[in-house]
Amino acid sequence: VKWSRENYYHNLSSPYCLRLASGDASGKIIVWDVVSGTAHCEIQEHSKPIQDLEWLWNQDASRDLLLAVHPPNYIVLWNGDTGTKLWKKSYAENILSFSFDPFDPSNMALLTSEGIVFITDFSYSKPPSNAGKKVYIASPHASPAHTKPAPAAAPAPTGAKKALNKVKVLITNEKPTAEAVTLNDCLQLSYLPSKRNHMLLLYPREILILDLELSQTVGVVAIERSGVPFTQVIPCAQRDALYCLHENGCITLRVCRSTSAQEEAADPEQSVQELVYDLRSQCDAIRVTKTVRPYRMVICPVNENKAALMVSDGRVMLWELKAHTGRSVANPR
Repeated sequence: VKWSRENYYHNLSSPYCLRLASGDASGKIIVWDVVSGTAHCEIQEHSKPIQDLEWLWNQDASRDLLLAVHPPNYIVLWNGDTGTKLWKKSYAENILSFSFDPFDPSNMALLTSEGIVFITDFSYSKPPSNAGKKVYIASPHASPAHTKPAPAAAPAPTGAKKALNKVKVLITNEKPTAEAVTLNDCLQLSYLPSKRNHMLLLYPREILILDLELSQTVGVVAIERSGVPFTQVIPCAQRDALYCLHENGCITLRVCRSTSAQEEAADPEQSVQELVYDLRSQCDAIRVTKTVRPYRMVICPVNENKAALMVSDGRVMLWELKAHTGRSVANPR
């Protein structure tokens, strides 16, 4: 389900309304009028499940534009008010999900079964003109950076720096061998709203941060073998921080460590700034059974300090992030 972002201007001829788009397993998209609880519009293209959908809020042409992924390999732009198909585009691979660049609405990335397709000419008026730039990402577990555990000694390179050294294994324009590449275990792809030209790839046991200008991995957030795997990550816009949902329903907050100029000067060979995300806080886990498991989480879009977790038994758990009392705050804002 995806909320439509509304502008709050309204009058008698065009009253303000709350709209929600839902895509289901039968391939139907329904745009709901939430206040009245009625279906405003129904859209059907194929009978296969909707993979992903999003309202196009970052343009002024219309507030009714809805982009959807119809399996196996189509993206379709719909008018969510009338149900009219505006354009349709097919790609070579199966599309799993997509993400828009928050700094440039003409940039879009498709997560496919084989790699990532970057589109640089996205427009609501016409479909993308070409097939986009295809980039292959080797599975992090197949790269040498993750086959050996990092030694505990201080001078040894960290997992992130090892990943930087093996960047040719991680990002390549040539298709790797079948044993070395898989994106089936990649759970999520998302641009970082707090850092321009940065992207996040979520795997069950680690998060990769990519610098798209350098085509390099600049950060790795890995959990130890005894840790609980990730299921979802929401990057924040107001600060370089990540809300991470784990399989046991625990929500953790990781904040990017700010590096000083002295640290960068101490390692002249390492020209790429390594991003390190420190664990700042976490909430209690839930007792996971066959019938009780976490579905998804959302965070408050206004101040990003509240999280809501949907549990399969019908509960919604609300968590609020609070500062420790007694700690001196340099900048309260």
